[in-house]
Amino acid sequence: MAEKKPFIGDFRELEVYKKALIFSNKIYRIIEGFPSYERNNLVDQLRRASSSCYGNIAEGNANYYYGKEYDRLNTALGSIAECRAFLDMSVMQKYITKETYECLDKEAEEIAKMLVGLMNRIERIEGEAS
Repeated sequence: MAEKKPFIGDFRELEVYKKALIFSNKIYRIIEGFPSYERNNLVDQLRRASSSCYGNIAEGNANYYYGKEYDRLNTALGSIAECRAFLDMSVMQKYITKETYECLDKEAEEIAKMLVGLMNRIERIEGEAS
């Protein structure tokens, strides 16, 4: 049987959620300067991927079962990787500066590491319950 969580915490207290939300806000600000013809491509992709990251962290944290939280964290990890890929193209197209790119990429990498840390914690908890 799936391992139940002893309590459901407030996702707003998670540092990774806070960082992902701030990261997404920065993405929303920088895409305002993208060319209008990117509206249905890079702009939408960056907006959706960055929102998906913090949204999946919140959804996972609110799940009653560790396995479901793990799955949502894994989705958030994929979303932050998507952001990094779209930022790669954004700097290549010179929509953002190299400095902006490096700053955002570093933040995305930190979020990814935090997500993996939470996933490892869940793996330990579920391993102890077996």
